[in-house]
Amino acid sequence: METKLWYRQPAKGFTESLPVGNGNLGAMVYGGYGEEKISLNSDTLWSGYPKKDRNVVHVPEEILNNVRELILQGEYHKAEKLVEERMLGTWNESYVSMGTLKLKYLDPSLPVNYRRELDLATAIAGTNIETREGKINSEVFISAKAQALIINITSEGKPLSLEVTLESSLRFELSQGETGALLLQGIAPSHVEPNYIPADHPVLYDEKNRGIRFCIQADVSETDGKIIRSQEAVTILEATRVTLVITAENGFRGYNKALEASYEALEYNCNKRYQLLKNTLYQQLREDQIEEHDSLFGRVKFDLFEEGISDGQQPIDRLSVDELPVDERLERIKQGKEDKGLIELLFQYGRYLLICSSRDSGILTQPPNLQGIWCEDVRSVWSSNWTTNINLEMNYWLSGVCNLSECDLPLIRMLEELKEAGEATARESLHSRGFAVNHNVDLWRQTAQVGGEVKYAFWPMAGVWLCSHLYQHFLFTGDLEFLEEKALPVMKASAYFCLDWLKEGKDGLLHTCPSTSPENTFYDKDGRECSVSYSSTMDIALIRELFCNLAEVLDILDAEAALAKQLMAAIDKLPGYKIGVHGQLQEWIEDFEECDSGHRHFAHLVGFHPFNQINQKDTPELVAAVKSTIERRIENRKIHIGWNCAWLVNFYARLGDGNKAEHCLKQLLGYSVYDNLFDLHPPLGENEGEREIFQIDGNFGATAGIAEMLLQSHLGTISLLPALPSSWGKGRITGLRARGGAEVDLEWEEGKLSKAVIKPMANQEIRLEYDTAFAVFSNDIPVECSYIKEGSRQITKFNGTRRDSFTVRPKTMSK
Repeated sequence: METKLWYRQPAKGFTESLPVGNGNLGAMVYGGYGEEKISLNSDTLWSGYPKKDRNVVHVPEEILNNVRELILQGEYHKAEKLVEERMLGTWNESYVSMGTLKLKYLDPSLPVNYRRELDLATAIAGTNIETREGKINSEVFISAKAQALIINITSEGKPLSLEVTLESSLRFELSQGETGALLLQGIAPSHVEPNYIPADHPVLYDEKNRGIRFCIQADVSETDGKIIRSQEAVTILEATRVTLVITAENGFRGYNKALEASYEALEYNCNKRYQLLKNTLYQQLREDQIEEHDSLFGRVKFDLFEEGISDGQQPIDRLSVDELPVDERLERIKQGKEDKGLIELLFQYGRYLLICSSRDSGILTQPPNLQGIWCEDVRSVWSSNWTTNINLEMNYWLSGVCNLSECDLPLIRMLEELKEAGEATARESLHSRGFAVNHNVDLWRQTAQVGGEVKYAFWPMAGVWLCSHLYQHFLFTGDLEFLEEKALPVMKASAYFCLDWLKEGKDGLLHTCPSTSPENTFYDKDGRECSVSYSSTMDIALIRELFCNLAEVLDILDAEAALAKQLMAAIDKLPGYKIGVHGQLQEWIEDFEECDSGHRHFAHLVGFHPFNQINQKDTPELVAAVKSTIERRIENRKIHIGWNCAWLVNFYARLGDGNKAEHCLKQLLGYSVYDNLFDLHPPLGENEGEREIFQIDGNFGATAGIAEMLLQSHLGTISLLPALPSSWGKGRITGLRARGGAEVDLEWEEGKLSKAVIKPMANQEIRLEYDTAFAVFSNDIPVECSYIKEGSRQITKFNGTRRDSFTVRPKTMSK
C-alpha cells in the first residue's frame, strides 16, 4: 500500500512543500537545508471582525416581485439587470496566512545525499540529509492531542547549530515572552478585498474595527546544546538533538462573539499548551501522534497488485516504479505511462488531507475551505473561502464511504451556525421563513449574496444542498440522537425556506423564481448572455432531495406527520427532469442554448450524482441524457480543472464505466496536480487577478471517486466492484463503509471479486449486488440467503447481525 510522498530535493515553493495539520493548525514543510521554511496557518484566522447585519441585504418585496414578473414574461436580461442592481451585496472576507517559522542552519556542510518525505500513515514529514561530516534528520508533525507543532532534529557526526525565527505577512511584532520563548504577536486585517477585485487599498487595517489578534510561540523543549534567547530569535549551539514546540492562538471566539483583545490571554494559552508537554520526551510525543493518527487513517487499506507495469517498451517491475520520487512519477504519467501506486497514493492522500483539515478539535474548528487549512497568501484566490455551489460539498463526499464520519463534525457545526445566520438572509432578501445560504461563506458566516455577477452571486440554495450531508451522515453512522437533535432542526428550517420560496405557476407546478444554475449562462431570444430564469434543474433537484430526505427522517423519528404530508404533496408538484435537443439533460426549465457548451460545472447532474434521483433502475432514459451531457461537456471543454475531473471520475463510476473513470484519474494526475499532489485549479480567464491555485476539493473528489468505483450503496443495495477498470486486475481494499453502516472488505483477481467481508453495524438485512450470486458464511458456517435477479445483476440477501463478520464468495446461481 502506497503511503509515502518523497523527493530528492527541497521544495522550491508552496506546491512542492508537504502539508501537516490537526484540524485547526496547519503547516507546509519545505525540507530546506541551510534554511528551512515552515509556513503556518490557523483555521480561524481570517480577515474581518464580528459585524451586525452582515447577512442583511434588504430587498423590498416589490423588487422581488418585479424580477419575477420580468422572468415570467421571458425578459431574462432585464430581470438579471434588476437583480444585479437591487439584490446583491458586498464581498465576504478572506482566509489568511498566519506566519512562517524559519530555521537557519549555522555553518552547514554541503549535502551529498538528500531525501524528504511525508508518510501519510503517520502524518510525519521527514528530511534526511547526509553530508561528508555526518547526518541530519528532522521530523515535523502537528499533534492533535497536544495541539502543537513538533519539530525534532538530530545530528550524527558534526553537532548542529541553528537559529529559530518567526515572521508574518500580516502586521506583527517579535518579543521574548514571559517564559523566555520567542513570541510573535500579530493582527489580521479588518478587511481584504477578493483578489479579482481591483482596489487601491485591498488590505485594510481599521483601528476602530480591528481584526483578529494572534500569537505564535516557539520554544525548545529538549536539547543537549546551548540555548541563547533574544527578542528576535532562539539560537541553539553545538547540539546533537533539538526538539522545538510551536503553539498558536488567536482571538476568534465565535462568528457572532466579541474577539479576544488581550495579547496576554493569547500568550497564556500558547504557553499553557507548551507547559503541558515540555517535559514529555520526543519519542513519547511521536508514539502518541502515530497512535492517534492511525486510529483514523489506518481504518482503510488499498492495494493494486500486479507482476509488472507496461512501460510501452518492456515490462517494469512495479517496485522500481514505486521507489521513484513522486515528481518523477508524475512526469511518467504525462508521458502516458502506467503507475498503479500513484492511484493508491492519490486515494490515501485525500483521506489524509481530510483527517488533517477536518478534525473534532474543539467547538471552533472549521471545515476545510478551498485550500483546506493551507494558505500562504493574505489576498488568496477566491478569498480561500467556502464556495458552496460544489466545492464545500465535494470536500465531504469521501467521509462516509472512506470510514471518516467523525470528520463531518466541523461541517455539522457550521451548518448549525449557518441556520442561525441565514435566517436574516431568508427574511430580508427572500421574504421567506427558515434560512438561506448563498454561494460564498466565510468565518463570519456570511450567507447573504455577495457582489459581482449574478451568475454566481445570487444562488440561495447552498443550505438546501448542505442539508443532504446531514442525512448522509446518519445513513453511514445510524446515529439517531444526531438525527433528532442536530440534523432535524436544520433540515426543517431549510425546508421552510423552500416551501416559501417555491411559487405555484400557471402550469400548476411549484417553481423557484428567480433561479440560476451556478456560474453558467445561456443566450436569451435576442442572443444576450443571461443567467437568471426560473426553476433551474439544480434548484428543483436540491429541493426534491431535501423534501424526500426530511420526510424519511420524520418517518424514522415518528414525528410531525402533517409536515411530512406537506412535503410529499410539494414533491408531487415539482417540475420533472427534461431532455434537450442534443439528447442532454436540460440545465434550465427551457432548452436554452448555453453560452459555454464545455462549462466546468455539472450543476444539473446532481440528481444523478451525488444523489440517486436519476439511476439506471428507475430512469434509464435520464441516465442516457446524463451520459450525453457529460460527453458534450468533455468534447467542448477548454481547460483541465481538478475538481471538474474528480467529479467526472464519480460520474463514470456511477455509470459503471471503470475504464473511463480510470482515464479521468490519469488526466487528473497528468494535468491537474502539483508535485506535492495538491489539486490544481487554473485561471478561468473571467476576471483580473486570477492565477493558478491549489484547490483541495479535487483531492477529496478523486478519493471519493475511487471509492465509488469499488463500492456503491445509494440504492438500498451494496454494489461490489461496480466500476472496476480492466487494468486493475488484482487488488484489495479493506475498511470501506456502506450506507447502513456495514464495513466492507473486498478482494479481486483477474478482474472478478474473489472474496468480500461484511461487518454490519446493526442487525439489518444486507443486500449485495454483483454479476453473480454469493455464498455467505459466518465463522465458516453457511448463512441462509435469498436471491433476486435484476437485469444482468444478481442480488444476494441475508440477515446480518451486529458486530459479526460475514465472508462472501461468488457462487453459481442455480436456474
